[in-house]
Amino acid sequence: MIPRTTSTRAAAVLAAGALAIGGAATPASAAERGDFTPVPLPFFWPNNSLYDVAAASPDSVWIAGNQGELVIPGPIPGTGQSIPGNPVVRRWKGGSWVEYDLQGLSSRGTITDVDAVAPEDVWISGPKYGSGGGAPVPYAAHFTGSRFEQVALPSGARSANLQASAGGVRVATDTGFYRRTGDTWALITTLPDIRQHTSYIRADDDIWVLGTASATDETLAARHWDGRSWQTVPVHEPVPGTGFTDMLALSPTDAWATGISYRTSPATPVLMHWDGTAWTGVTTPPGLNALTRIAEGGDGTLWAIGHSLDEPAKPGLIRYSGGTWERVPATAVPNRKNFYASALAVVPGTGALWTLGTVDIGGPVVLTDGP
Repeated sequence: MIPRTTSTRAAAVLAAGALAIGGAATPASAAERGDFTPVPLPFFWPNNSLYDVAAASPDSVWIAGNQGELVIPGPIPGTGQSIPGNPVVRRWKGGSWVEYDLQGLSSRGTITDVDAVAPEDVWISGPKYGSGGGAPVPYAAHFTGSRFEQVALPSGARSANLQASAGGVRVATDTGFYRRTGDTWALITTLPDIRQHTSYIRADDDIWVLGTASATDETLAARHWDGRSWQTVPVHEPVPGTGFTDMLALSPTDAWATGISYRTSPATPVLMHWDGTAWTGVTTPPGLNALTRIAEGGDGTLWAIGHSLDEPAKPGLIRYSGGTWERVPATAVPNRKNFYASALAVVPGTGALWTLGTVDIGGPVVLTDGP
């Protein structure tokens, strides 16, 4: 699950594996995590990508992306035309993948975000493309148990990133943050003056936007909504050129953010913490060169994932334990030299981890360390 939104939800992810997953799920301790095996994917049309994974139970794990995108080369390298593919949403249930109808989005669209609040309470969002080209329009839908029913978004929204959790359903558009009340959207607040990388809504009075001061000023910036106004808070940049990839707020005085800096060689993973006073860099375990996602398990354990520089075929997995972030040994993707993780979910009740990402050869790969 990705209960937050990033401005770039585009890390392509796909894979084909060979594992039969079945049987009753049993809880496992955090120490047993990291023994990943590939999950066999259903047939997708060529040029497919997976962008998100979410979990509400062992029988309600969801992946989202697209398939069948076409690129028509132009006369000059780097030019040409891209024809959008079709949306992908699949549910892992009973040891196999199940597909459901998407109302209002049978083709020409991408699902970039899926949030599983409960096994039968799932929300999706992403861009929808018209047959005549032009700018895409945002699409959102809610799972009813048999199909996804389209949900109207705030009037005039040109982009929309849903965040659904037990605390409610909210959406960030290109102009503001909204809360779903009944069948309508109520404005919480307009967007602050910042170039957004990532955002997180913990409550109506606890919203974060992280990014840079502007498109031309790459100084890291953080804005916090306290229910009354946007506050500018200190950010102590740990590495020059940091770009935020994800964040998670646990309370008004406890939040975490992941990121990457490409100004170093090799790239540097970034991990930052908000303690109620300032955002400060945290030293990451060695061997990584990117952190892309962060998630919290039902037992309160924090997990972050990214790319492993020293063992590139293995997911770069770390865990927050006893006040320290530690590296978690992970199993390599079979028959691949490189795996770049771009999504992460923790299955409620079992603690099993699901991740997905791109590999050096072939389509996207989905991995799990659970039964």
